[in-house]
Amino acid sequence: MTPCDIRTREHGNPMTRPFEADATVPLTERLTVCGGHIAVVGESRALVVGSERRRIGRAPQCDLVLDHPTVSAVHAEVQATPAGVHLIDLGSRNGTFLSDARVVDAFLTRPCEIRCGNRSLRFSPEAPEAIAIEGKTRFGDLVGTTPEMLGLFATLNRYAATDLAIVITGETGSGKERVARAIHDASARALKPFLAVNCAAMPDTLLEDELFGHTRGAFTGAERDRSGLLVEADGGTLLFDEVAEMSAAMQAKLLRVLEYGEIRPLGSERVRRVDVRALFATHADLAEAVNRKRFREDLYFRMAQVTVEIPPLRRRLPDLRLIVEHILGDLGQPDFVLDDAELAMLASRSWPGNVRELRTVVKVALVGSRGGILSLRDAFGAAAAAPKMAPLETMTYDEAKREFRRRYYMGLYAACRGNVTQMARRAGKQRLTVREALREIRLSILDDAPTSERGAGHFDPESTAIPPSRASK
Repeated sequence: MTPCDIRTREHGNPMTRPFEADATVPLTERLTVCGGHIAVVGESRALVVGSERRRIGRAPQCDLVLDHPTVSAVHAEVQATPAGVHLIDLGSRNGTFLSDARVVDAFLTRPCEIRCGNRSLRFSPEAPEAIAIEGKTRFGDLVGTTPEMLGLFATLNRYAATDLAIVITGETGSGKERVARAIHDASARALKPFLAVNCAAMPDTLLEDELFGHTRGAFTGAERDRSGLLVEADGGTLLFDEVAEMSAAMQAKLLRVLEYGEIRPLGSERVRRVDVRALFATHADLAEAVNRKRFREDLYFRMAQVTVEIPPLRRRLPDLRLIVEHILGDLGQPDFVLDDAELAMLASRSWPGNVRELRTVVKVALVGSRGGILSLRDAFGAAAAAPKMAPLETMTYDEAKREFRRRYYMGLYAACRGNVTQMARRAGKQRLTVREALREIRLSILDDAPTSERGAGHFDPESTAIPPSRASK
């Protein structure tokens, strides 16, 4: 299973019921996803959409090849999720459309027509399918219980032991290097070196020297031989951080290393073979960079044998308490407690710095906390990255109403760990009202209704194929 881009809207899997026991206990090893198939209109070719990510585009390496000049090399991606088939436009030049609406991403639950450039496709949904996952709630230094994180951990557990190249995507501060190190630690290379290089931190000449090394006298100041990271990591793992920032010239050199496992130090005529597993981290959209001719298509497909996404903290709000407890343990303060009021405060924030920002806030909070209770109020004042909330009275009535609704439901979401039934009970609202509020603020909907109540072939009429905030004409 590779559901690392799942952003669920609603499902009835028991795995998403409230976690009242220790959240690190393995969960039920099944997850219900809704797949389907996509057929090329006027042709017999079709793509079955399951839990593995599938690419649609002009490049011959794509899973569904559309050989037409209006289709980008890597045009779109599809994947079965609990909310339906997730369709993502990968920065295509001519867009992905549902009917007449251009979309960035959408969840498909009903038969519909998709257009990639000028090529038309027909989507047909299938009945939800329960698939097995490992059910582990942690991988290395990462913890989580949301469907996205469980899917991520299942993918990492599947591929960590292989030598496949993996692209790790995610926002700044989401923990990409931590994931890379955990992959290395879970592989047969764990006793060999794990090294990392930031491709955006140095010009080509320095980056080439850092990777390939040099011989004595190769350039002014080269007073002795230097092996370079690719040699130092021989037998181990090398993480290429911010790989999207690599120049075209360095991309060509990297491609040769990946294809042939050979390097040549600066100033040397001798080629040396190395055995290095390559991992890549980026916050940029590599597929879009390929479509914009800023990144080599052949290198992209050589790198992205497996692609995983670390969801941002704002999509992991049900795990806030678990993450804070994990951070406290790392900091040697496992006995501190986070009460519900402090948890609601955390949930009301947007967290642009993700888990890295949260770790900083917890560190500062520990300084002023007493009696085993973690107090975050002073920490927010001290954290430079913490966004300030405007007082409601400074807004218009309609603006204040929307902002109150956002803050209220984000806090409620965290307190109830995303469970719609509990949230509706606390708010004194209908479940449908709660669902709509969560959709407005782009939070995953976790439902504890038994699957049997919904029916095996049921496609939720409340879910939408085109999220209004992500569609345009």
